[in-house]
Amino acid sequence: MKTIITSDSSCDLSKEQVKEYNIYEVPISVILGENEFKDGVDIFPEDIFDYVKQNKKLPKTAAISSYEYSEFFKSVFEKEGDVNIVHIGLGSKISSSFNNALEAAKEFDGKVIVVDGNNLSSGTGLLVLYAAKLAKDGLEASEIAQKVEERVAFVQAGFIIQEVSYLYKGGRCSAMALIGANLLRIKPRIQVIDGAMKNVGKPRGKMLPVLKQYVDDVLKEYNNPDKAICFVTHSSIEPEIADEIVEYVKSKNIFDEVVQTVASSTITSHCGKGTLGILYINDGGKA
Repeated sequence: MKTIITSDSSCDLSKEQVKEYNIYEVPISVILGENEFKDGVDIFPEDIFDYVKQNKKLPKTAAISSYEYSEFFKSVFEKEGDVNIVHIGLGSKISSSFNNALEAAKEFDGKVIVVDGNNLSSGTGLLVLYAAKLAKDGLEASEIAQKVEERVAFVQAGFIIQEVSYLYKGGRCSAMALIGANLLRIKPRIQVIDGAMKNVGKPRGKMLPVLKQYVDDVLKEYNNPDKAICFVTHSSIEPEIADEIVEYVKSKNIFDEVVQTVASSTITSHCGKGTLGILYINDGGKA
């Protein structure tokens, strides 16, 4: 039976990838003051930047409810007919969306399988894309889910944060830490470890050299990559910086494909403008 792969709007795949592999995405809610919007539908990263600039506070994001998931899965069945669904969204340690998806899946008599990607952004996207390729090859839903679960622990996902003020507004650093970071030009390095975001470094300096050193450090530390694809995902960083980092990763001659994607409104709401990371699966492609 045909299998459809679904995710949420935070997986940060390109529009071309979503279309090519017939991936369905359910939008996460982003709340600006008293107004609620749907990520990628009626709110986009520039709206986030404008709101923070005008209001001096961050937007909020809301987990997708079990009811929303139920309606979403129903809509997929209505469009695709008699299929199975494998859903991979935001990790369970990052959002309650995962548990809500599990609850909604109970309504569909085993035809919806929910996998905990234990990640975010294109870290999740890597797993979604892998699942979509397996589905395109004709594997059954249960086998796809099993193969994806085997790779979850190997996803390398991390970022360099440019806008430390977003960490402060979000309660993730103190005022003193904010002042110190600005004075010392610190660009925190965040790594997803066991499904949670951890601060693993405090590189200093201008963004471009910091990013190049970050790329070197990541490739040295996570040195068994699946060479098929690497994402360079950013939250609307300056185009020339994004392009240069893409070319820098390509110059390493490691990956068959290096894909640049822009982070969703959901991810942008928490990390601010100018965040950039490289993401790939670090299992040698053998899982």
